[in-house]
Amino acid sequence: MTDEERKREEAALKELDQLTAAFRKAEEQLERARTALQAAIVKHLKERNASPGKVAEHSPYDRNHIRRIANAAGVPPLRPSTVRSAKS
Repeated sequence: MTDEERKREEAALKELDQLTAAFRKAEEQLERARTALQAAIVKHLKERNASPGKVAEHSPYDRNHIRRIANAAGVPPLRPSTVRSAKS
């Protein structure tokens, strides 16, 4: 490998290292923001401050994902299910 090729390789790897570090930093920021948002969603659903539909309107998630977040956190639905099995 010539000196010129070695210098180009070092420059390429340095650029990739810098961009990878910036990418990882952005991922960490995204994860912190996601965690804070989901904690706020759970808090407001538990406190009954807003319905899942209203929460969905004011967040990047749809109602189904809001319900998955709530279920994972143990938040009960606003009203009990009225659907009954046809077998009973």
